[in-house]
Amino acid sequence: MVAARALAATLAAGLLGAAPNVGAHPLHTSLTTLAYDGAARQVVATVRVFAADLDQALARAVPHAAAASDGDRFAYVRRGLGLWDDTGRPLPLAWCGARRTSDVVWLCVRAPASGLAGVRVRNQLLVELFADQVNIVSAQDGARHISLLFTRGAKAKPVR
Repeated sequence: MVAARALAATLAAGLLGAAPNVGAHPLHTSLTTLAYDGAARQVVATVRVFAADLDQALARAVPHAAAASDGDRFAYVRRGLGLWDDTGRPLPLAWCGARRTSDVVWLCVRAPASGLAGVRVRNQLLVELFADQVNIVSAQDGARHISLLFTRGAKAKPVR
């Protein structure tokens, strides 16, 4: 218990006290949740990214645009996030919107599917910008909760 408190204090001091830029976030992470909508027979992926990171990626992808559009956001997500069925066939992604909350952007895509079982996922968002990028994918399939971790170069993984 004492060791856990010491570790937490050390991490907090490192994250809070040593930040070179007060407005910058110290971690390069994204969180993607996968949910199955049985009525619509589709997988819905909601991606949470830091707005500054997404803006940087979009500025690199679309250098001459004054502001990124939903089409730009969708094209970027399609390049970095992939879903496949149990036969290896890519699931076609469709855009279902974006919203910003403070310093976070929520991106939504969906794909037709018969369930999460057998689906494979790959998440390489933002890895072209940050060597330490970590993308977490969390899926709820009935009573089962599945978490997958992706770093630069990680291959597709099954949602089991």
